[in-house]
Amino acid sequence: MKKIKGFTLVESIMAMVIMGFAMVTLVSFLYPQIERSATPHYQTRAANLGQSLMSQILARGFDEKSDFDGGLIRCGEEGTSCTAANNLGRDGSEDPSQFNDVDDYIGCWYGENSNNCGEGGYPLADIFGNSIASKYKNFTAEITVDYAYDNTMKKIEITITAGRYGEFSFVGYRGNY
Repeated sequence: MKKIKGFTLVESIMAMVIMGFAMVTLVSFLYPQIERSATPHYQTRAANLGQSLMSQILARGFDEKSDFDGGLIRCGEEGTSCTAANNLGRDGSEDPSQFNDVDDYIGCWYGENSNNCGEGGYPLADIFGNSIASKYKNFTAEITVDYAYDNTMKKIEITITAGRYGEFSFVGYRGNY
C-alpha cells in the first residue's frame, strides 16, 4: 500500500494556533507604530497653519489709528493715541479680508470637526476671507495680541491645537512703524 503524505488534523490545528499567536504578537507591535506614523504629518500641517496665520496677521497694520498709507501718522505720536490695551479686538467686521490691524484676529479659530472653541470662535479663513476650515479638520488656533515694550510693539501669540497630536505655539511681534 502506498503511504499518503500530508498534515493530520491535529497538526493543522496546531499550525493555525501558532499562526494566530504570531499574528496577535505582530499586530500588537505594529499598531502603535501605525498610529504614531501620523504624528509628523500633523506636526507639519500645524506648522504650516501657524506660519500662514502669522504671515497673514503680520501683513496688517499695527493699530487701527495708524496711517496705513506710508506711516505719516503713527498712533502714540503727535496727539494720536493707540487703542487701549483693554479695547484690543475686532473693529466691527467679521470678515478677515476687512481686518486692518493685528488685534482684529484675537479669538479662537477652528477647522471642521473641531469643538475646542466652545460657543464662540470663527471658522479658519485666509486673508481674502475664504474659508479654509475644511482643509484643517480637527485643528484650532487660539490667537492673542497684547502690547509689549512700552506699547511700541504688539506681541502676537498663536497656539495651534492639532487634535490629539499636541499644541504648537508661535510668537511674533508687530512694530509701530
